Amino acid sequence: MLERTRRNVTFFFRKPQNQYFSIEKVFEEVIPNLSPNVHSTIYRLKTGTQGFLGRLKALVEAWNNKDEINHITGDITFIALALPSKKLIVTYHDLESLAQYKGWRFHLIKFFWVTIPVKRAQIVTAISEHTKQQLIAWTNCESNKIKVVSNPYFKELAYSPNEFNSKSPTILLIGTKVNKNLEGSLNAVALLETSLGLKTRLIIVGKMTRSQIALVESLNLSADNLVHVPYSKIVEAYKQSDILCFPSFYEGFGLPIVEAQVIGRCVVTSNFGAMKEVAGNGAVFVNPDEVTSIKDGLSSVVLNEDLRCNLVQNGLENSKRFNVREIARLYSDVYDFKF
Repeated sequence: MLERTRRNVTFFFRKPQNQYFSIEKVFEEVIPNLSPNVHSTIYRLKTGTQGFLGRLKALVEAWNNKDEINHITGDITFIALALPSKKLIVTYHDLESLAQYKGWRFHLIKFFWVTIPVKRAQIVTAISEHTKQQLIAWTNCESNKIKVVSNPYFKELAYSPNEFNSKSPTILLIGTKVNKNLEGSLNAVALLETSLGLKTRLIIVGKMTRSQIALVESLNLSADNLVHVPYSKIVEAYKQSDILCFPSFYEGFGLPIVEAQVIGRCVVTSNFGAMKEVAGNGAVFVNPDEVTSIKDGLSSVVLNEDLRCNLVQNGLENSKRFNVREIARLYSDVYDFKF
């Protein structure tokens, strides 16, 4: 067996912020599981990336902390401008947040955050085939330059069986941003209650807007709202739930799908893009643009015990693809690339 060459890799993280930590948590899980020949250093930017001066300082920091192999873990991809092109790896989690910009701002962001980094990097990793295809469409990059390496689920998660409450199911809703389609989910749950004559309990994760709170009240729904809670509370929310309802309009990956599957919960999610790719055979797929479709998906889970059993078993099997050791193996192979 050939011995792997020692690789010195510096992982570039954005400046720590309380509300943004998912990218960092992913790599903090992966790094300890990398091949023994990978010597890892984490560099967290000390400056923010707002405004011209902040971004210029970030570029200087990146240049002063470059290594043999430099891996930009996401979000701050523009620092590729300051790093050697040789042995540069850039990871993309999604492009949807950038696509929200309009006009000249979009073209400026796309140029410095996507076009230039993708061109300079020797290897680009994308967390889903969906994101990879978006990168190719945006940059005309050759397909073989982009490797799909998914995100892992976190070590706090483990299978936790429960008895499904078909009389009063607890439905978990993750995220309150526009793309999460919370309003569609709330209206679908209200229809579900009316059509089946039952009462649900909702757990909503994320800070709700005034209009979202008003919608919950107008629909007479029972909801607990978790805001800025530790991840342990999110894990507990999965355990307390019977169904994850996640009919998002777009996702770069859709980690809640995998998290629910690992715990052993039924998943209802969107029938396209990264959601369908990530969920495998372990979900009921719905049209997120149609409230009745979401309601019908939820109803099928509540009414069909055989379906629920299949969803749980298929979900557990599907989630094995996202075990941290498997993801770390894929990244180790990336660092062993013959640059």
